[in-house]
Amino acid sequence: MTLILTAICKDDICVCADTRYEDKKYPGGYKDGFDKIYKFNSSPIIIFSHGVNQFNGRYWDSYCQEYENFGKWEGNNLDVISEDFKKFIEPIVLRQLHCNINAIPSSDAYRNSGFVLCGKNSQSGDYEVYEFFWNPQLKPSHWSGRRLIGTGKGYENYLETDINSLINLNDFNHLQIKNELERLFSIARDRKKAKEKENPKEGKEFSDNPIIKSLMD
Repeated sequence: MTLILTAICKDDICVCADTRYEDKKYPGGYKDGFDKIYKFNSSPIIIFSHGVNQFNGRYWDSYCQEYENFGKWEGNNLDVISEDFKKFIEPIVLRQLHCNINAIPSSDAYRNSGFVLCGKNSQSGDYEVYEFFWNPQLKPSHWSGRRLIGTGKGYENYLETDINSLINLNDFNHLQIKNELERLFSIARDRKKAKEKENPKEGKEFSDNPIIKSLMD
């Protein structure tokens, strides 16, 4: 239950994320208003999560803050930081997924979790994205170069099939990218609302309003 759009530009990385968390404790099974983008206070690094987002009773971003406070990443290149973060978060994720699989073996929704780390490679100067995905096995991915990366059911259901005809790569720069991501998010939102109008039980994949952050802000 999410829609996250990540744009790698020649001079920035920008992330646009909805604010909806799925949890049975909330009326209707979900609640809006959560910030899904964790940005380091002391360095241009962004981390976001998708799939299972609570581990041992704590939301994912508290672990990101804990990792930042450790300070082990300082002075390292982005590839080293991403590998170190994976070593930090992996046992936490796998322990929770193992508990979920044992408790709810029939549900796939509680056995997937991904963390995405965005930053600038200090050696090459490139802006890069590293993703670590557990299902429950680790499946790492790495992207660089100007592109859009879509994440979540909101992307799969409303943008993925025709995204190449929707995006304007000319706007993939620091000055214009936020407006471009907001435009793409609004297209997905309009399509979601049309689906919900046809069937009120549908169209719950993500919140109507996003949060947008970039590395260079």
